[in-house]
Amino acid sequence: MANTARVKKKGKLNINYAGYLFILPAMFFFCFYILYPIVFILKNSMFEWATLSNMKFVALANFTKVFQDSTFWVTIKNSIMWIAITVPVQACLGFLLAYAVEERIKSRKTNGKSMSRTFYRTLFFIPVVTSVTVVAIIFSKIFQPYQGIIGHYLNQWFGLSSTINVLGNNKIALYGIMLANIWEWTGWSMIMYIGGISQIPDDMKEAARIDGANTWQEIRNVYLPSLSSVHKSLLMLGIIGSLQTYALIGVMTGGGPNHATEMPGTYIFMKGFTENQMGYACAVSVAILLFALILTFVQVKFLGSGDFMKKKGE
Repeated sequence: MANTARVKKKGKLNINYAGYLFILPAMFFFCFYILYPIVFILKNSMFEWATLSNMKFVALANFTKVFQDSTFWVTIKNSIMWIAITVPVQACLGFLLAYAVEERIKSRKTNGKSMSRTFYRTLFFIPVVTSVTVVAIIFSKIFQPYQGIIGHYLNQWFGLSSTINVLGNNKIALYGIMLANIWEWTGWSMIMYIGGISQIPDDMKEAARIDGANTWQEIRNVYLPSLSSVHKSLLMLGIIGSLQTYALIGVMTGGGPNHATEMPGTYIFMKGFTENQMGYACAVSVAILLFALILTFVQVKFLGSGDFMKKKGE
């Protein structure tokens, strides 16, 4: 009995109360800003309501309506297209810029700093820190019929009409917004790849050159395999960012024309705050959450989940 009491006492003394105090603020923010909103949306997706004072329980009727909603499926299709086009294009352009800046540009040293590389890194990263609203307004002006730069050069180079309205055409409007998104976020991919390239040992690069590898062989056999963690990170961040896209589309087209550029964020906002169908907007949010979980499962299945989830001995 004495030994048992001693063990219990020892177990109590091993509790790290200071550690719990350190994580308490993070746990509070997680519960208040992430966990509670998820529970709130799950609960209220089963009601038909515009205000919390007037709620009518409809069980799963909102979800039935969601999966029969053709516009909802348009948002899913647009999200898949957005991910399939913007993520790889940004990654490819980002890698090419990173490789050019780090490996091809000869830097002039001033006070121990590489001035040329710093200049180009800053230049290509400026769009990332530019306000999304500013980017949206600039590209809206670029795509304007009659006065827009795109229409002007299409007319000058290809003889097409300068009255082409990119954002007003439901077949090409989404691609116009994708172009703005690629321009804005390619600099982020470049910085990620610059960080990855800096971790590649010089000995590995030198060995490839000694073996007679040309530029393409060096990129294919040294750089790309060594940057696999960056590829996966950009894919994950690209998927998350695509599902959260709102401001760019909200300013440029508002989801139009005829829902051609509708994305989950704009559709949820329209249903909830424009049409006052809060219960239905909650149901759409839950459906998008399920869609995100499916994408996450596919990513973990085919690309791996990282060392932190690997069991010992695997």
